[in-house]
Amino acid sequence: MAVLRTGLGLQAAITALFALVLLILPGTATPLYVSLSGFAMAVILLASAKLSDYLKVFVSVYGFGYLFLAGAKQLAASGLLPETLAALLPPAFAATGAVVFAGIVFGISHLEPIRAITRIADPFFAAREAPNREIRPFHFFGSTEGRVARRLVALSIFITFAQVALQLRLNFWYRDLFNALQEYNADAFWYQLVWIFVPLATIWVIIGMFDTFVDASLHIRWRTWLARSLYSRWLDGGTHYRIPFTDEPADNPDQRIQSDVNLFIQQTTSLSIRLLSQAATLVSFMVILWGLSRDFVLPFTDTVVPGFLVWLVIVYAVVGTWLTHLIGRPLIGLDFRQEKVEADFRFSLARTRIYSEQIALLRGERSETVRLRELFQEIIGNYLAIIYRRIKIGSFTLSYNQISVVFPYILAAPSYFLKKITLGQFQQTANAFSSVQGSLSFFIDSYTTIASYRANTNRLTSFKRAMTKAEALSGAGYGLVQGNGTGPNVTASGLTLALPDGREIVTAGSFTLGKGAATLLTGPSGSGKSTLFRAIAGIWPFGKGRVDVPEGQSALVLPQRPYIPLGTLRGAVVYPSTTDQFSDEAIREALIAAQLPQLADRLDEVDAWDQRLSGGEQQRLAIARAVLAKPAWLFLDESTAALDEPSEAGIYRMLRERLPGTTIVSIGHRSTLHALHDTRIDMKPGQDGRFTPTELSRAAGAK
Repeated sequence: MAVLRTGLGLQAAITALFALVLLILPGTATPLYVSLSGFAMAVILLASAKLSDYLKVFVSVYGFGYLFLAGAKQLAASGLLPETLAALLPPAFAATGAVVFAGIVFGISHLEPIRAITRIADPFFAAREAPNREIRPFHFFGSTEGRVARRLVALSIFITFAQVALQLRLNFWYRDLFNALQEYNADAFWYQLVWIFVPLATIWVIIGMFDTFVDASLHIRWRTWLARSLYSRWLDGGTHYRIPFTDEPADNPDQRIQSDVNLFIQQTTSLSIRLLSQAATLVSFMVILWGLSRDFVLPFTDTVVPGFLVWLVIVYAVVGTWLTHLIGRPLIGLDFRQEKVEADFRFSLARTRIYSEQIALLRGERSETVRLRELFQEIIGNYLAIIYRRIKIGSFTLSYNQISVVFPYILAAPSYFLKKITLGQFQQTANAFSSVQGSLSFFIDSYTTIASYRANTNRLTSFKRAMTKAEALSGAGYGLVQGNGTGPNVTASGLTLALPDGREIVTAGSFTLGKGAATLLTGPSGSGKSTLFRAIAGIWPFGKGRVDVPEGQSALVLPQRPYIPLGTLRGAVVYPSTTDQFSDEAIREALIAAQLPQLADRLDEVDAWDQRLSGGEQQRLAIARAVLAKPAWLFLDESTAALDEPSEAGIYRMLRERLPGTTIVSIGHRSTLHALHDTRIDMKPGQDGRFTPTELSRAAGAK
């Protein structure tokens, strides 16, 4: 009963009832196989209740297709449709074809490559948020984004189904047109052109234009949702920081979010719709081809082979598909590698632009040129391998398709010359054979696209898998446990911090950073000072123990080299807040307090500020962020190392004056920092090579 309450369950019940009516209706003109296929459709709909959200749409649409085609044929046979409309309907077996298509979708849904695709696609079609109103076309199509998406896919499938039906009807038009020519029947000829072809052609053009609009609308909605979903997850909770620590290859996440997402959606919609279109064409025209060659006599013999043309085209396509796969299989790995080397080269160019000043100072242009040449050489080598493989596939597929052109003519010509078939049937046979052969050759003709699609899907799958592993690194039982303490201090218990290779560098049975006191953390390089800061911030996944931070108290960590985002100076100063959270006057005061008065009147200037500002200016800009944010805890990881000692002392005095409620914890090596802090914790080395944070007395700390 629960299944019947679902959309597919209700549709299955309606379909079964409709099939029963067709079966028992007195004097029905519907063939028995059409009625029986309706019960098969109902079973498929029920079995699809747990199918992928994306593929459910296909099954449901074909269910409606069956009802429409079978119902329209019954109305036409009962004289309830105008003769002009009835003449445009495809044959009765098209309704059964819809059932076959639904069965094909249900069958392929269990294949692992299809499952990999639907695991990426399904979240969008199950999305429950309100429709994206930034994208106006079709935003009214449903109450949720997922519902809009499902209805757009359904509409696209209906359009494809209509195009196949038109193609099928045109096949019979070819027969009738050439029969009229053979019989020198001018009235029939002009009737076929004016009253059959013109309406069909008009409908074809209108449907084609609408199809383009629907596909483009679906593509931009899907891309917007999937890209935002991936980059939001990538940036959430430090996942982007932890991915390099996983064993999952997830290079160049920027390319995967920008390029791979776009290609995945484009190829998914294109290949899935094209595949089902070819399946529809295959089933429909195979029935026609079987009927035309039901009593086929082999040329120059008296041997009758029922459906000979059908068996011939199947064998021909299967052999061609098998050979294509053998030739083209290496393309999947080559396409995957091409995406990687292209992204590596683009990323290297971007880094060269970002660090142009350092490169110029070191006169590193020659080294950069050599490195870029090596990276580009990898692109050339892999691309040449792709070209050679595509030439092999192309030479085979072109030969295959050229040979297939003459087959139906050679086989049907003897029957025509013996006057066993008409000119119209001769033309219809060639057209049907070509359509069936083209559908069966879909895999052959699309192999290079499918290879690229498989590589693209693998890249997105591995990226999502890497994010899952990165998220798991911070879970209990593997990474550190971070909680919210009830006291005012930052505390740690049973703490052990390790490097990604497993080597432990910091240990502390208990550790406390007192609220209100300015604390200096010292120790030799490599003793784990910055790692301890990362653990307190909750982004370091390697180790064990527990770190508790005061609940509800904000914290800001300033690294030695601050991040400066692209855009205006205003946006760079307020980061990570947004520009609407602070007034111009507050931002100017913060810059002046951070010893950057020369920048106070340049808030709206857009520049590459990470290159325009010196190292010391960048550190002072980060200090201005702290002045604006007024955090409860401020962690300075050598955040003033680029300043001279008087300027550094002035910054610390300013922070103590303007942020009296902020607890400052610093990492530093200069002895002058000791007098600027209340307490000092030193990383003491143990005999086992691990360092332990040890609080020093005031006298020891002043040394």
